Amino acid sequence: MSGEGACNPLDETEILANIATLQDSVDDLDADVVLLQADVDVIEAIVLALPTLAETGTSITTTVINTEYNIYVNATPLGVFNPIGVNIDCREHTAGETIVVRYYEQIAAGAPDPILVDEVTYAGAMDDLIKVEFALPNRFGIWVTIERTAGAARTYIGESFYEI
Repeated sequence: MSGEGACNPLDETEILANIATLQDSVDDLDADVVLLQADVDVIEAIVLALPTLAETGTSITTTVINTEYNIYVNATPLGVFNPIGVNIDCREHTAGETIVVRYYEQIAAGAPDPILVDEVTYAGAMDDLIKVEFALPNRFGIWVTIERTAGAARTYIGESFYEI
């Protein structure tokens, strides 16, 4: 039994057809990767454009005593944003005034009220800025308010910085 008389002819036709089919599939994948890379390039360009530092400002007069006025509110952000801080100009603040600055955060969609994060009382003459700084990004909104609890009505200018 040395294999005499056994014949196993090799027919390459089917193998070559399978190789050609595989090559077509590889070519299709290459084309898909090129299209996917174009999409990734567009997404990367958008992401690299973020974060963009933005600023907004306001002027508030504390007309009614014991009333909270909004210095900065972002109640419905479009997505996660990174609040940097709020500056409040206190140059008109005199020895007779007392104000309370509060910082609130909303931490869930549809929550009934924002949560008080910080509250600081400032009394007496001031000629500098109050700086409210934020530690973490936020998704559902933040508020910074000012309330006059003593003294005459004054105008406070506020500016806020955040990354979007």
